[in-house]
Amino acid sequence: MAARDPSFWELVREAFHRRPAVRGLGPVPWNKLALVVTAILGFGNPGFWLLGIAGELAYLYLTATSSRFRDLVRAKRLEGERTTTVQQVEAWLGELSPAGRRRFEALTANCREVQKVYETLRPGGLSVIDEQRWRSLDQLLWLFLRLSVSLELLERQMGTVDPAGLQREVEALRAEIAALAPASEALRKSKQSLLELKERRLENFGRAGEARQILASELQRVEQQVELLREEAAMSRNAESLSARIDSVAGTLSENDSWMRQHEEFLSDLGVESSAAPPQILTRDEGERTT
Repeated sequence: MAARDPSFWELVREAFHRRPAVRGLGPVPWNKLALVVTAILGFGNPGFWLLGIAGELAYLYLTATSSRFRDLVRAKRLEGERTTTVQQVEAWLGELSPAGRRRFEALTANCREVQKVYETLRPGGLSVIDEQRWRSLDQLLWLFLRLSVSLELLERQMGTVDPAGLQREVEALRAEIAALAPASEALRKSKQSLLELKERRLENFGRAGEARQILASELQRVEQQVELLREEAAMSRNAESLSARIDSVAGTLSENDSWMRQHEEFLSDLGVESSAAPPQILTRDEGERTT
């Protein structure tokens, strides 16, 4: 995913804080040094203040409107996004159990196998559209990792709850409230509040159980689709038919991503929400790209 083009004012801010590297001195904020010098000289002659402000404004405008500087800022942002997502992948892999990591690695290996077969069917080089297909598979792996982490975190949380014991407590509280004398209004309110809290916990457990089933089902569906794609790739001798199958599997993203968007609050509570661009997980053929 390409980095968003910076706005004019974002470029101005970047230009103001720019520190060009100077051999022997390292990064130096020349424009800020110039402002300091003109500010000091201005105490002797206020004209230097106007000169410094005019010079700084001209520097900021010329730098912010430079296409080369815009490209440098975009490249810096893109590198920052890649670093962030790579760190996120490492962090999420660290959250997974050994079995969960092996599951993700197996899916990644299957995608790489498909990629390798496809590249052998494209001896003339890969196109820009082919690169988009690899990005789609990267996104599929990224999504699979998020789903895996969500499932394991959810299972850990559910493992700390005894639903049968909680249900017994709810039933006991209901019986206690029903047996209270009419004069015990304060006690009734207290026990009623406690009952409502326990009932909400039961409801949350029920929703978590449903979410767990959906997550487990979606993970299996992605795995089966990629496994089928790998098997078909092993028998395929036609790049076009294989590319159509890759696009079909990548289409799974829209369905999974729709579920993720509907449950953003739930994923946020688990700590696995992410608005960052998917990282490059699959390697790329370094051969020539065609249009």
